[in-house]
Amino acid sequence: MKLKEGVIVNEIDGQTFAVDAGSGRERFNGLVRMNKTGGFIVGLLQNETDMDSIVRALTEKYDVTAEVARVNAAKVIDALAGAGLLE
Repeated sequence: MKLKEGVIVNEIDGQTFAVDAGSGRERFNGLVRMNKTGGFIVGLLQNETDMDSIVRALTEKYDVTAEVARVNAAKVIDALAGAGLLE
């Protein structure tokens, strides 16, 4: 999975925002706001990746178990997918 082409990601005051500036903006005309962990996940999604790689990266960066990392990653991925921001 990966962010769609045309998705713009920016960080302001510790919060990450993702908006679709590409063709998907007709479907979702808004933005997704995330905390630092969500921003870290979005950074990983700038390149092709999978859930196992995201979970591994989260457990290496943060003091969390794989189960907690998987639940948190799924929430972020579901929000991005729901907004049409993933390929």
